[in-house]
Amino acid sequence: MSVAEFDADVVVDARDCILGRVASQVAERAMNGERIAVVNVERAVITGREEAVVEKFRKRRDVGSDRGPAYPKRPDGIFKRSIRGMLPYKTDRGREAFEGVRVYVGNPYEGDQEAEVLEGTSLDRLSNIKFVSLAEVSEALGANKTW
Repeated sequence: MSVAEFDADVVVDARDCILGRVASQVAERAMNGERIAVVNVERAVITGREEAVVEKFRKRRDVGSDRGPAYPKRPDGIFKRSIRGMLPYKTDRGREAFEGVRVYVGNPYEGDQEAEVLEGTSLDRLSNIKFVSLAEVSEALGANKTW
């Protein structure tokens, strides 16, 4: 499905926002029936020391077998997996909500729709906190950098 075929009610900009806060608000709005597109996910941040964050994601990636479960390496996959974890995706209602969410590296909606920053998710108010961007985590996990 191309970007043109996905008609989003809301376009959310994840640039310089905390991953978990954005994911929880997107999941909540998706459960309310909104169709949401999240853009610039490679520039979202995860709070904590870089070594600890990367180690946590490496452990998630290494768990499993050759057939699965496979944890994503790319920023859009990691972000979408975070949203999935906040939805009851095994129920019909949760699965429908999850299908109404699209996550993009970059901004394919440039000029079409104004991307909004969700309230309470920005890193601006936390000026002295340690954080690592999702792009850096993906590179450390071994993703091919195409963004």
